[in-house]
Amino acid sequence: MKVRDFYSSNLLVAGVLFLSLGLGNWIIGAVQIAKFQGLLSKTAGTGLEESYRHFQQLDRQKNEEVLRRINEDREKYNAARVKTDFYYVVVTGGRLFFFLGVLLTFLGLIRLIRQDTLIKIRRLGAPFKSRTAGQA
Repeated sequence: MKVRDFYSSNLLVAGVLFLSLGLGNWIIGAVQIAKFQGLLSKTAGTGLEESYRHFQQLDRQKNEEVLRRINEDREKYNAARVKTDFYYVVVTGGRLFFFLGVLLTFLGLIRLIRQDTLIKIRRLGAPFKSRTAGQA
């Protein structure tokens, strides 16, 4: 089997492409999920948001100033949650691509080995056919 046989097989090339894309997405997604889950645990709600909203001694402007930090934390939390959900989709797609790549690569290798075996069997059978044709 020659190197040219490997890169001329469309099935094998597609399999390796899906394998590498899937593995890349899987790794990147897992790293980003870990990063954003850490941010989620840091910015998780404390439950103080509702109690501060009903604090009657402050007027609306002062109430908003007091709540600004809580609201900013809540926005960071929501943004991190959305990004985490996105990277879960990336990881799932990466897994799908990876396993599709494994399947295509496996089928491509089987096809190459089968073609190579058939070519070698024909080469080995050719001298016997010429000898039997010459004797008749």
